[in-house]
Amino acid sequence: MATVAEQEKQESQLVLLVREGGFGLPTACPACLPWFLYLKLSSVSFQTQYSGVEPDSEDLPAVEYGEAVGFASESGGILEFLKREKIADLDAALTEGERAELESCKAMVESWIVDASLYEIWMRDNDKAVRKLYFAALPMGLSYALDLKQRHSVMQRLGVTTENAKSRGDELLRKAGMAYQALSVRLQDQKLFFGDRPTSLDALVLGHLLFHLNVSLEVSNLREEISKYPNLVTYAQSLKSQLLGGDDGVPMGSAFGNPKAPPPPPPPPPTSTTHQSSSPDTSGKEKPANKSRNDKDKLFKKRAKYFVIAQFVAILMYVVFAGIDFEDDAQDDDGSDDE
Repeated sequence: MATVAEQEKQESQLVLLVREGGFGLPTACPACLPWFLYLKLSSVSFQTQYSGVEPDSEDLPAVEYGEAVGFASESGGILEFLKREKIADLDAALTEGERAELESCKAMVESWIVDASLYEIWMRDNDKAVRKLYFAALPMGLSYALDLKQRHSVMQRLGVTTENAKSRGDELLRKAGMAYQALSVRLQDQKLFFGDRPTSLDALVLGHLLFHLNVSLEVSNLREEISKYPNLVTYAQSLKSQLLGGDDGVPMGSAFGNPKAPPPPPPPPPTSTTHQSSSPDTSGKEKPANKSRNDKDKLFKKRAKYFVIAQFVAILMYVVFAGIDFEDDAQDDDGSDDE
């Protein structure tokens, strides 16, 4: 049985909740990988916990820190959570000019590059890789239904229809190519985007590059675009070896110093409090309290109930619609509209 000291130590550890790894990556989820790399670049000690139960969850990745939980789906996301809890802030030392340039580059990546990545993963003929990334542990009927649901969601987000699929895909690829060129010019022959200091831009770009250079997609136009810029490829391969370990036996994360434990989390609120109220900050506005583990457990239990219902409905859908060709899938296969 764990001692009180061991239990307190376990409670104070930082935990990153992500989707499963694969293709030589600690997590093969394009949304989770940048945050794994962010903590590695910050030299913060943390544990990785894998979740394959809810592949369609928008709350992944998530961070647990003592009694507090930060979700990617929340306003400000994990970045603001790490700053607020004083765990890590890679951008703290940047000047105002550097910070403005960093935010501009991140906006370009999070729009042009991320949109092109979503299109390539979900809108092209990459079913095998997608099933391995998201649905490997699910029954066939459920994986088919969730795959169809996610594809439809991405189509709506990107404004893709069966009529404009090819032209929209070409536009997204063109914008991604422009973004890669801008990043290549910004990086030049440096090891990192802002000299010798890792930033949130490095974590974001590196996560994207490693995903598309390592994950075996059947169709990968973005990998071809990335390969046009040798300094981006060298940048990704070098940091992968330093942060994740490589064939040369480099220990994981050793290049940026030994991992240090995050500061002790604040104590939980008194149990006599009837509810967690928001506390006013210095400006007089209310500051929302962090979600606790209990809040997280309730949310996951609620989603688990939905998941069971969805599984039953998905199997019915599969039985009813098995063998029917969906128009959007046929459109992806042809790459053009039927005349």
